[in-house]
Amino acid sequence: MSAAATSDFARQAAATWHDRLQRGGVSEETRQAFRRWLAQSPEHERAYAAIDRAWLVLQAGAHEPEILALRHEAALRLSREASRSLRPLRFATAVALVLALGGITTWLVTHSLAERSILAWVLEPFNAETERIYTTTVGERLVVTLADGSQVTLDTQSQLRVAWSKRERNVKLVRGQALFEVAKDRTRPFVVEARNQRLVAVGTAFDVRVEDRQMKVTMIEGTVRVEPMTATLDRRTTSASAARMLTAGEQLVVDAQSEDYIHPTDPDRATSWLRGQIIFDDARLADAVEELNRYSETQIVLADPTLADLRLSGAFVTGRPNVFVEAVTSYFAVAVASRDSESIVLKAR
Repeated sequence: MSAAATSDFARQAAATWHDRLQRGGVSEETRQAFRRWLAQSPEHERAYAAIDRAWLVLQAGAHEPEILALRHEAALRLSREASRSLRPLRFATAVALVLALGGITTWLVTHSLAERSILAWVLEPFNAETERIYTTTVGERLVVTLADGSQVTLDTQSQLRVAWSKRERNVKLVRGQALFEVAKDRTRPFVVEARNQRLVAVGTAFDVRVEDRQMKVTMIEGTVRVEPMTATLDRRTTSASAARMLTAGEQLVVDAQSEDYIHPTDPDRATSWLRGQIIFDDARLADAVEELNRYSETQIVLADPTLADLRLSGAFVTGRPNVFVEAVTSYFAVAVASRDSESIVLKAR
């Protein structure tokens, strides 16, 4: 087990123990079990001390407006996730940041077979000028709870810069894809910068994807104002007259080689990556392969150009190229030319 994985496991266990011990009425048997766990490793002691320090910070400011707002947003988020869990899923995923009434913070992480999921718990100074960078590698998914209670989920190979200020909540999606679930704060807008566009929200949920030539914004809930940004010699400005409003069920496509356009879309399909799936509807095989390759170190290669325009539909698990290849070779005249840990080469059969 890697050092990072061990550390994550220790933090999970420490949070669970802290929560259990703070509930009251703890038996001596439980306390002895906790002491045995604590004595097993210095890492356990460090993890528990970090959880306890965070708990004391939250206790000290438990009745501050910002903390109360964060609790409210956490409760709303958990209600939303509970309703989503009723849908059939291909893998189990549960990520929660809970500020309970007693003040204890607990978090649980489970991961799919296809992907590694990471929970980043961020306790930033409220209303302070801060800048942080969050990055995911191939196959990783990162869930970040920001200081205002907003939640950002980063997909594979993504990078997000957070630049907090008293005037606005500003983040920049440098590359990749992210789902933003924005906490309500009408006095300080939440602004996402991506591909020379400013996406201004108050309290809503939307998905943003930055590709080589395109940016896509998919609305899940609420509305977002999209403002084009113009670079000048000394600064970047926005054009209010060119602003567009997006509502739930709409997708904006900003293309470097064509006119921008807005069209209806299925939010569940656009965010299927959150469930470890990619859904294709009459997609070119070349495009499907390119999309799936984002999630795996093992790359699928089309050795025969005639395969590129084959059309396929279906839902496929991310991070499992072998399963996709098995489906393709079963339904099409396609065979595996070669296979190793780095690539699976396909040819016409």
